Amino acid sequence: MKNKLNIDWRKALVFFLVSAGLIYLTKSFWMSLGIVLLLFVIDGLLANWDYRRKTRKIFDELKKMNEEREDGNSVHH
Repeated sequence: MKNKLNIDWRKALVFFLVSAGLIYLTKSFWMSLGIVLLLFVIDGLLANWDYRRKTRKIFDELKKMNEEREDGNSVHH
């Protein structure tokens, strides 16, 4: 069974360009590596925040629909 690696190639290209630019500007591979790792952490945190925001919105909509349906059922009984 072959595992597929889902990579956003545009994001990878941007990170590569940023890291190359940082190496050029700082003249230090280690400082550039540290900054790029921080960018990866920030990207992961933002992706997690966006996912949680979207799922919370979906669950809020489902909860609202369920409450409206229950209110409609209780009127008839």
